[in-house]
Amino acid sequence: MKLLFVQKVKALVGSEKYFLELLPAIEAKGHQTTFICIYSKADKEKTIPFITAMRNANIELHVLEIGSEKAILKCARFIRKVYKKGNFDLVHSHLIHADLWCALLKKMKQITCPLVSTKHGYDEAYISKHGFSAAALQPNRYYRICKFSEKYIDRSFAVSEGLRQLFIESEICNPDRISTIHHGFDLPAVSNKKNEAFRNSKQQLVILGRIIPFKGHELLLKALPIVKAVFPTFNLQIIGHGDADLIQKLNHYLEKNDLSQNVTFPGYQSNIYDYLVNSDMMLVPSISEGFGLIFLEAMNAQIPIIGFDVPATNEIIIDKETGILIPPFDTDKLGEAIIEILSNKAIAKQYVTASNKRLKGYFSLERMTNATLEFYQASLAEFSNKNKAK
Repeated sequence: MKLLFVQKVKALVGSEKYFLELLPAIEAKGHQTTFICIYSKADKEKTIPFITAMRNANIELHVLEIGSEKAILKCARFIRKVYKKGNFDLVHSHLIHADLWCALLKKMKQITCPLVSTKHGYDEAYISKHGFSAAALQPNRYYRICKFSEKYIDRSFAVSEGLRQLFIESEICNPDRISTIHHGFDLPAVSNKKNEAFRNSKQQLVILGRIIPFKGHELLLKALPIVKAVFPTFNLQIIGHGDADLIQKLNHYLEKNDLSQNVTFPGYQSNIYDYLVNSDMMLVPSISEGFGLIFLEAMNAQIPIIGFDVPATNEIIIDKETGILIPPFDTDKLGEAIIEILSNKAIAKQYVTASNKRLKGYFSLERMTNATLEFYQASLAEFSNKNKAK
């Protein structure tokens, strides 16, 4: 197969890391991949590491810089130009912008092969308030774009079952046209050797990811006074960049509750394993997660994980087996679970052993690659059968 991937890229984070794993694996199985990377001028600096990594992986890459997200026709023309030269068997769009651009081309019959899409998430503003419940969903601009695009997308898959259910319950996707394929990666071997340069306290916690509302940083901070009552000198490392207003709000809460000395903001860090290996646990207080590569990275670093019992955290973590799931959004129980892990190394080790086994047994690159290729083959067969029936 000759496959064309399209995404608007903002930085080297979750979905971008997914491509760096999946595309070389697809190539290794004898298929050809081409990637269209479109980015806004404002995101250029954050996008360069992804572009460099893709080129180092020898993936055929076409790059377009745009001035704003309103450059819809410019993006569509660029995609059409690459598509016309490539004689592709299938086009795979990722995230709302690429879905829209490719759907427009499909509508205008400029894409004549199957168009498939991966659902990595939904509108962040909505998820921050409602998680993956469709009950409060309104037909806003984001929803309308998704609904329009899906008319011209032949098949989709979500990266978690919780996300799939959101797209079904919102009536964006028909149940028989969207499936689920969990991520899977072959992560690098990680040394467990400690480095005091990355450890600020005898008890150290870490949270990874962008500092944005639905990631639940505010909920986590509300659990910290309980932790401090037992471990006065604990430290929380908040790794990631994000919303300046939210960061200011977090710092105000820390000052008000005498926690400023317990929390550190190192910002975005590419060497996340240095922080993971030198911490006692990773916390994922998200309101919901599309999938969350950070789970697999923590499993690989062999540290326990605590998160709320929400999609897709509860698809990755098995409560009291590979980690701890907290009733949403009980910050008292979250604090108690943190204390439990810090106080009981035997339980922590038990969770780590089980989660590492699940990482290697299920969340593997081979499983994800095979499932994705099977999805492509099924989409091609269905597309062919429809054309024969016309």
